[in-house]
Amino acid sequence: MIEQIDGHILAPKNATKYPASMVLGANGMLTVSSEPFSGQHQLETTEISAALGNTPRNITFNNGHVFVASQSQHLNQWLTKHSKPSVINKLEQHLGLIVVACIVTVIVTYSTIVYGVPAASKLIANMVPHSVEKQVGDYSLSLVEEMGFSESSLTSDRQAELQLLFSDTVNKLPQQAELFSQPPQLLIFSSKEGANAFAMAGGHIILTDEMIELADNDSQLQAVLLHELGHIRHRHIMTSIVQSSILSIAAAMIVGEASGIADTLMSVTVLGTSLSYSRHHEHEADNFAAEHLHNWYQNTDSLVSLYKLLQSKHQIDIPDWASTHPNLEDRMAELKKYSQNQ
Repeated sequence: MIEQIDGHILAPKNATKYPASMVLGANGMLTVSSEPFSGQHQLETTEISAALGNTPRNITFNNGHVFVASQSQHLNQWLTKHSKPSVINKLEQHLGLIVVACIVTVIVTYSTIVYGVPAASKLIANMVPHSVEKQVGDYSLSLVEEMGFSESSLTSDRQAELQLLFSDTVNKLPQQAELFSQPPQLLIFSSKEGANAFAMAGGHIILTDEMIELADNDSQLQAVLLHELGHIRHRHIMTSIVQSSILSIAAAMIVGEASGIADTLMSVTVLGTSLSYSRHHEHEADNFAAEHLHNWYQNTDSLVSLYKLLQSKHQIDIPDWASTHPNLEDRMAELKKYSQNQ
């Protein structure tokens, strides 16, 4: 059956409306009659706007003319018979497909954030020039006082002992083929947050007076320094900064605040000094420390005993570097298992 619908034609780059009619042919042929534009067109060569309630639908022809239908209901019925429904239309008409699409979207989004972004961040971090990493570290270091750190109250002799312990530890590592792009440096500060130790971009490691006082001996301090050296060796700091940057930029673009991306990157760079590491990063740093402790002393007892001290002294407010997943119980169990399996 042949149907005719009325409407108007819009010429390219022209807002003038010209009365028009369109014959809807049984074979998918559209015949348009109007003052500026007439002719026959196959449905497949046109572009049709989506059906949104009673909103008039537009049919755009390959020469740029647009036919706006007055009777969308008749056009919709004809299109149902002569056109293949799009994926979106199928989803709109089937609740089951909508549910499946939502589940797939959630799975893809979750997988991208949990697996895709970390993998991409690791790859990008390894491509970042060491000079850039050093600049990031130096900039973060310039803000250390604003982060709540102050000058160490330890005696110069005690600080010298710890610097010697750190140097001896670092100098042993090349013998196990552990090389650093730039020499790691130990910085000692006092902190309002209590016992803490963490690595920064550029190879700096901050050790607080409170952590030094918490430790029973220097073997425990060497163990925690090895853990932080593991973060530097695997470039976890830059990886975390890159990952946070990717997620921050993505969020900014989604909400339409892309103009603030530069500020976002700067804030993430500063926060890189206090970012919590992922479960995988903590395992890598613990394994790095465990490997060398076992090679040198045939056990990992010093790191396990320090974790026990942290657990007993900081049952509620554990420092960021020690509080990320997995928890201390799991980490101690893994360290003990490491020694047993060697």
